[in-house]
Amino acid sequence: MNEPSDDFSFRGVFVRLTGALLILIPALLTGCGVAYTIIKSESKFDKLAVPMTKAEVVEEIGGPDRVLRDDGRMLVWEYSLTARRQWLYELGLCPISVWVGGCIIYPFTNVAMEHEREYPHHVVLVNDELCAWGTPVAILQRRRACETVGYQYGRMSGTTGRPEPVVTGLGPINRDSIDRYKTMAVMVLEDAPNVPGSGSRVAGIVTTLLLDLDINMVERAKLDEVLKEQVIQLTHADDANVLKVGKLVGAQAIIVGGVQQWERQEQSRSNKVSLSLRMIDVETGQLLFNGEGHLADFTSDDPEGSAHLIVHRILARFGSQTGLLGSGRIGVNWELLEEQGIRFYMVRELRSGLPAEKAGLKVGDRILACNGVSLNAAMTDRDAKQFCRVEAGETLQLQVRRANNPMELFVTAEKRPGL
Repeated sequence: MNEPSDDFSFRGVFVRLTGALLILIPALLTGCGVAYTIIKSESKFDKLAVPMTKAEVVEEIGGPDRVLRDDGRMLVWEYSLTARRQWLYELGLCPISVWVGGCIIYPFTNVAMEHEREYPHHVVLVNDELCAWGTPVAILQRRRACETVGYQYGRMSGTTGRPEPVVTGLGPINRDSIDRYKTMAVMVLEDAPNVPGSGSRVAGIVTTLLLDLDINMVERAKLDEVLKEQVIQLTHADDANVLKVGKLVGAQAIIVGGVQQWERQEQSRSNKVSLSLRMIDVETGQLLFNGEGHLADFTSDDPEGSAHLIVHRILARFGSQTGLLGSGRIGVNWELLEEQGIRFYMVRELRSGLPAEKAGLKVGDRILACNGVSLNAAMTDRDAKQFCRVEAGETLQLQVRRANNPMELFVTAEKRPGL
């Protein structure tokens, strides 16, 4: 029997390999085309959310295919994306698509189809913060709102595209007198016209933010109990009755006021809010602090969010005036804890792009001392905040422990918004 020649065996292997490649290569090319469609799907926009900075947008969905507008305030980016289920359509074309280009010339086969595979989608940023995204037609109204924000607030010193409320906050209370008012009570605030409950919602916001300043607040249940006993409707009560209730609940100062405007405009997805607050000494009836603010917000359809921002800015002025807050911020949310007799701040959250993050602080870090003062010396949370208080432009020295490794970080504070 004749043995097959080496040449014959080689030709057999070559023929089989060629046949396999003729099957495998088209499958791979078509698979690449489907993968390309998935990568370019508009579903990548699902990663976007407000608030987001320009850097965060690029990190999530990549850079744009084209810049349509960049005027220093507003950025409009264009992305060419496919429909969410376009990849299913591509799978259906598998036997054909590879022979008309597959993924080798995939972008050029757009024009060869009865309909284009990719469509323009826009991302709109105002002052480097995300404002709107989607197909041009779908976000037309939102883009107009973004343009309004860019026009009205582009000259503001803040780094975000959100509008800043116009606020005032004045009064004789200061760092020397604040310790006389350890407990305060927020009375029921007057509702905005035709918006029942708006005053109560703002009162809740005020109470929460004053608690953040380490002021003891009278609980709502205790206030309600006294109100029932006294049969007083505080929304229309005179000053004498208001001060009487303040004394009965053990407060040294009370907060009264009202909501003048609470409007929501569905069509333009915007709102207008204005409110006022007064802090009064219970014993003397002296006006300690008077704050007012208003905001026309074209970036949100939620009046309560605007009210929170207004109150936050008013109380930032109060906190700075009384020394409860520094005029600077570093963008960190931390919690005072104690373990084995050692007090420290545990970093819970960092605001993107603000000084603490830029200086290298990480979530989970433990702050043992601020400007050389150990937090072990702090008897209360207010004491700890005073040790770590910083004015705008000043540098805060932090003694940090990260995974049992000690380090020092220096954070230069930026000006607190609203001051």
